[in-house]
Amino acid sequence: MKNNNPSKSERAEFIVAGKAPFKDRLVPVLATAVQSLDGTAGVIALWKSDRERFVTEATYGLDSMIARKLRPMLEKAIPDLGAGRNGFGRISRIAQGLRNPVGGHQVFDPVIAAPLFADDKTIGLMYILRPSSAKQFTASDRRVLSAFAGQAVMSLENVRLASQLAEEHHKTESIVEHSADGIMTIDSKLRILTFNAGMERLTGWKRSEAIGDYCFRVLNLVDNQGRELCRRKCPIARGVSGVYYQRGAITGKDSQKVDVSMSYSLPSPRQPSTTVVNVRDIGTLRQIDNVRSMLLAGVSHELQTPISIIKAYASTLARPDAEWSPQTIRDKLQAIEEESDRLSKLVAKLLYTSQLEARSLPLNMMSVNLPGEVVKVVRRLARNTEIHKFESDFPPDFPGILADPEKIEEVLTNLVDNAVKFSPRGGTINITGKVLDNDIQVTIADEGIGISLQDREKLFERFYRVADSSRKSTPGMGLGLYICKTILEAHGGRIWTEGERGEGSRFIFTLPIPLPEESTVLDSRSASGGRRISGWGWES
Repeated sequence: MKNNNPSKSERAEFIVAGKAPFKDRLVPVLATAVQSLDGTAGVIALWKSDRERFVTEATYGLDSMIARKLRPMLEKAIPDLGAGRNGFGRISRIAQGLRNPVGGHQVFDPVIAAPLFADDKTIGLMYILRPSSAKQFTASDRRVLSAFAGQAVMSLENVRLASQLAEEHHKTESIVEHSADGIMTIDSKLRILTFNAGMERLTGWKRSEAIGDYCFRVLNLVDNQGRELCRRKCPIARGVSGVYYQRGAITGKDSQKVDVSMSYSLPSPRQPSTTVVNVRDIGTLRQIDNVRSMLLAGVSHELQTPISIIKAYASTLARPDAEWSPQTIRDKLQAIEEESDRLSKLVAKLLYTSQLEARSLPLNMMSVNLPGEVVKVVRRLARNTEIHKFESDFPPDFPGILADPEKIEEVLTNLVDNAVKFSPRGGTINITGKVLDNDIQVTIADEGIGISLQDREKLFERFYRVADSSRKSTPGMGLGLYICKTILEAHGGRIWTEGERGEGSRFIFTLPIPLPEESTVLDSRSASGGRRISGWGWES
């Protein structure tokens, strides 16, 4: 018998995702083929590329014991039997003495095999067996078997497509489930059909609680004035089609309000009436808007004062109907100069903040004696107050640090000046230092009004100022503590605050203690300006 075994390029494995139920689909086709061709048994084998051979996938007319005995013989003979579209062979030469498990003592002999083709490539073989006493298969039998082979391929294709659809469905469900946004579907009666994990996080409702309930009960969407949007402007109830956007706040199960942006994908009247709703938490965007508002308010307020003073003095000096003494002119010009300096400092602080935000501020690193910097800052600020007492306490063996002395002086100035401003009745301001395992720690404590826990969480954000009637007259734009935090983090340190409302405040920061080799290197560079860090990275 001529060996016309199809080459690997002519074979194709019928690949599907997951475990496709091939056998359930193939056995009915195989049984009908056996019965139509007066056969006794049938086998369908599929090509497996990982095994480099055809492997039996479904059998009919063979019990499990005979099938196990027959399988290796058939698999050995399959390549020859299915060499072409009209393949024939006598399997009795390979399986001598094999008895029909149904008929008792008949020997399988005539066999007809037909390849299973998909995209012009062999994906498997179907073959039918008759007892040795039966007639040989005819050309008409071959045509019938070819028709059943085509039917088997269609069944396999259906399994493959169903498996692919199941996999795509699983992928889609996975994407929806793990989306950062909340996603749900709503029917025309405003009942929730699906509810992903993002919606559970946003609302606090469990999926089992939300599905089947009305969407307006779960979301309770309101606008900035507290008006109910779900009932007044529901696009589903209004019969809107296309994409519809809405902003507001939803109230979660725990009564927590969340600012959200909602987009409705609404079907047209001719499509299934299921609406897909995306719900996105825009709390961060609202915070950005608040920062912008605070920036405008703070800048407007802080800049308005020096500008108004400069304008008033300049207008006064420019009056043509008045004669001013040289001393008056000098005083007013001096006031204009002072307010101009104040205005320049405010603008410089804004630019400085932008540099810090962009991490483009260079650091001139060198050895710094921190207790000495504290003494210098306290001596300067003590001239501006008569109701505060300053004390500092550092151990004699307090180590030097590697830092930019100007930036560290700015941190100390901001923190000590804060302590002065926010203890309006005076008291002692205590600056202490201690050594931890790998860091030094400095604490600036005052006896002022203190800070609430709610304010402590936002105190180091840009433009944030604690709302308190007792401090309305305190100047500033809420940038000092943000600058301190950014500078200290650039040096590898951190800062936080402690204390309760009415009990004074404690601002605490840490900085790393340099390794011995770092101190040696930077000490040698200090005389020539140290070493710069740009963008928080080392730079020679």
